Amino acid sequence: MNLAQPIVPGAVPHGDTLPSETITCDLTSLVVYAAATWDFHRYHYDAAFVKTIDMPAPFVDGQMIGALLASRLMRWGGPDAFVRRLAYRQRTTVFVDESIILGGKVTARSVENGRKLVTFNLSVHKPDGTFIVRDGTATVDLGPG
Repeated sequence: MNLAQPIVPGAVPHGDTLPSETITCDLTSLVVYAAATWDFHRYHYDAAFVKTIDMPAPFVDGQMIGALLASRLMRWGGPDAFVRRLAYRQRTTVFVDESIILGGKVTARSVENGRKLVTFNLSVHKPDGTFIVRDGTATVDLGPG
């Protein structure tokens, strides 16, 4: 699907993919997310502290994965899109400076109360193939249809 073109009602086929996006979760992004959510627990930014709890490095807040997925879905859907539903379970930890790959596949499309909806099966994995999120789901509202 060409992201530069508007999404046409009924033109998002089952099996269409959400173009993948690779994101590196650097320390700055972890701190910015912590500031936005008022979650300043030291294990998200303090390398010396996390060593005291036997962790190799600061780690990404699990909710940040959801925020990244929601952002990706809304950019895919265009200016009128919003995420109606997002569900996922994080399977492994993401540490500072690790990259993650966000992706998904369309599993359904529908119209509800005159609004176009697209449902996705989502995945997030590391470049080595390790799944962070498997079988996450989201429903994106694309606006009036």
